[in-house]
Amino acid sequence: MLTYHEIAIRLILSTILGGIIGIERERRNQPAGLRTHIILCVGSTLMMLVSIYVAKEIGNPENSDPARIAAQVVSGVGFLGAGAILRFGVSIKGLTTAASLWTTAGIGLGAGSGFYVGSLLATIIIIIALSLLSKWEKVFLASKGTKSINLVAKDVPDIIGKVEKVLNKHGIAITTIQIYRNVIRDSLDIIATVTTIPGLNISALSNDLTSYSEVSEVEIQ
Repeated sequence: MLTYHEIAIRLILSTILGGIIGIERERRNQPAGLRTHIILCVGSTLMMLVSIYVAKEIGNPENSDPARIAAQVVSGVGFLGAGAILRFGVSIKGLTTAASLWTTAGIGLGAGSGFYVGSLLATIIIIIALSLLSKWEKVFLASKGTKSINLVAKDVPDIIGKVEKVLNKHGIAITTIQIYRNVIRDSLDIIATVTTIPGLNISALSNDLTSYSEVSEVEIQ
């Protein structure tokens, strides 16, 4: 049977470890921040403690599985992680936060089961991956991104060519393009999925596109 002292240590440790990861996410203005990670980690620890308590105090020692309740946390936290994933145009945001939530749940389970070394090391690795590796990626692994450009332009000859000229100037390649003719407004609705280079100046791109009198609206996502 776990003592009150052991229970307190495990819950406090999970609060600290979850808080460390949460602070990093909070600094980056992610959907799930400090409080979410702490609550998730402590909740996972509690579920692990309940699993151990039920197996030892209520269940049959020969047949009870102390991981039965805790196992549901691994799959159940997926719903919480899915809520952190957001779509902005053609871009997906929040995958890293969703992964950190899922892993934080694992850290909480580890703390609750008394697997202190594993929980501590996992927290250190996650912080390194979220902070230090993020900076390293920007410097050494800067990759091309995908954006969506929506334009409203007059239905005049060569307007598509003019748009392509501006995009080429900024090192942007068109992946897909959809053109809809608005008969009522006598205009074209142009929706383009493009591949951009690192460090794209969105303000300059928008200014160049609207420099054509035929282009009345620009939206870049």
